[in-house]
Amino acid sequence: MPRWVRLVVLCAVIPLVFTGNALGAGNVVISQIYGGGGNSGAPYSNDYVELFNRSTSLINLSGWSMQYASATGTGNFGSATNLITPLDGFLAPGQYVLVEEASGGANGVALPSPRITDATPINMSATGGKVALVSSTTPLGCNGSTASPCSPAALATIVDLIGYDGANFFEGAAAAPTLSNTTAALRQASGCQDTDDNANDFAAGVPSPRTLASPTVPCGNDFAPVVTIRTPPADATGVSVDADVSVTFSEAVDVTGSWFSIACGSSGPHTATVTGGPTTFTLDPDLDFTQGETCTVTVVAADVTDQDTIDPPDNMPANETWSFATATPPPPPTFIHDIQAASHLSPLAGQLLANVPGTVTAKRSNGFYMQDPNTDANDATSEGIFVFTSSAPTMAVGDSVSVRGTVSEFRPGGASTGNLTTTELVSPVVTVLSSGNALPAPIVLGTGGRIPPSQVIEDDASGDVETSGVFDPATDGLDFYESAEGMRVQLNDPVAVGPTNSFGETPVVGDNGANAGVRTPRGGVLLRPDDGNPERLVADDVITPLPSMNVGDRYAAPLVGVMDYNFGNFLLEVTSAGARIDGGLAREVTAVPGVGELTVSTFNFENLDANDPQAKFDQLASMIVANLRSPDLISGE
Repeated sequence: MPRWVRLVVLCAVIPLVFTGNALGAGNVVISQIYGGGGNSGAPYSNDYVELFNRSTSLINLSGWSMQYASATGTGNFGSATNLITPLDGFLAPGQYVLVEEASGGANGVALPSPRITDATPINMSATGGKVALVSSTTPLGCNGSTASPCSPAALATIVDLIGYDGANFFEGAAAAPTLSNTTAALRQASGCQDTDDNANDFAAGVPSPRTLASPTVPCGNDFAPVVTIRTPPADATGVSVDADVSVTFSEAVDVTGSWFSIACGSSGPHTATVTGGPTTFTLDPDLDFTQGETCTVTVVAADVTDQDTIDPPDNMPANETWSFATATPPPPPTFIHDIQAASHLSPLAGQLLANVPGTVTAKRSNGFYMQDPNTDANDATSEGIFVFTSSAPTMAVGDSVSVRGTVSEFRPGGASTGNLTTTELVSPVVTVLSSGNALPAPIVLGTGGRIPPSQVIEDDASGDVETSGVFDPATDGLDFYESAEGMRVQLNDPVAVGPTNSFGETPVVGDNGANAGVRTPRGGVLLRPDDGNPERLVADDVITPLPSMNVGDRYAAPLVGVMDYNFGNFLLEVTSAGARIDGGLAREVTAVPGVGELTVSTFNFENLDANDPQAKFDQLASMIVANLRSPDLISGE
């Protein structure tokens, strides 16, 4: 139906003609406008625009938009992202849809649901402005004034227009009335009246927003009920197997007999418990769906009738049918112990794995550790692994996760270093399955658990320890800690055998040194030609703060953390620790057998430069060479 839009500037009245959108013109109209949301005395917290379908046809709003301009300013409709709101969804005959816009303050109550919202809502004037319902999302590029008139092409996309409070662009002879924080522009006859004259069609009144759930209003004719909202929606994928189905009609209806059916590819027909009505009905299937199947819902037209007294029509015009697909089952899992295997290098390195299950045990700034609580009962294969996310992970400790990622061997410092590699999952896609799960119990390293070798670092490799020799965690220190890589471990009664360095790292042994090799009088562990001190771990403070320790100091509680490797050392990335207990050991030793009186500061290994491993070695070697005539030196301090 043709519309007449008159541009009013000062005293000039210039009639403009546009035909509007063929589907919506004269059918979908702006039925309410309210711009005082959140302001002082406002009944509602947000501005809104209400749309109404006054036709007898179902109309698709997808691809349409609401565009705003000030009453007389120079800004064009939709000139900024916060002056245009995209629309979507279907609007049934006699149905309203509410479009929520910006809030001007903290006053008023929330708008009723359901409603269309916008990430950049329009901040409308409480008193005057211009709102256009447009059949595209392209900004009109005009504001209707003589300075910025709308082109014929732009006018052809305007489905409806309202100018209020002296606006310079409106339908008919005059603009709609001035509004306030407590009044809205209300289209007459519940939205049915449309004379193409804003002043005649709108009156100022109490805001009363209506939604898709509000009763439908037939504009002189009855409407057949139709389905307007389907949940899960048509063609949805990844639907949960225990999902409910809901059906929303365009108006209140009565349902009788077998008015719906649910049929699925694998699980077959489903009965359901029905709740709700008379507009929205929820169907709770009596049995869960099956993963990876397609389900079809049918609403039977003959068994759905409207509740109004204006007939015909009475029944739905035709059956309503739509389908959705449930989530596909995950691929078979690949377990962490199969990734780690009984070796330094993973046999699956370079492979993309689709489903690696585990529980998040600790987090770092660039990834997280996870461990499989279901072990393979083989001490030689680790159940833990590091997942490299490159940025701070979002999952929480205790989350049960499934990870899709590629197996990688990361060598700290690069190939030119002598560092071992750490097995990781990289480029991960993480799915959280559940939260708040108990963590796998830590492995005790020491008495009551797995006692690490106390002398041998590696004794059977011929060249590269990662690719030669026998993987023997029972006797080789490198293999022992590799078999616990990424796992939660615990040191009971831990004692410092070296001072904390500037990186917050402290060399420690468990069980107060009961399972350690030869100890020094100060409480260190003695490095000997045939004893590389494999029982010695380095406690690291990357995850949780640790007290600064000196040789002989003890921790008031066990050290618990995850096993890691870097800088040539196996590291215990501590997640739980006790306070420092002063060891109280003397700082000087005299009368060393076969050597005479020597001070710790010039001869004790743990007093060497803690921050320079090479300096430690060089100084110790020099001392040993200088005292080769003293056999007691090698077994004493």
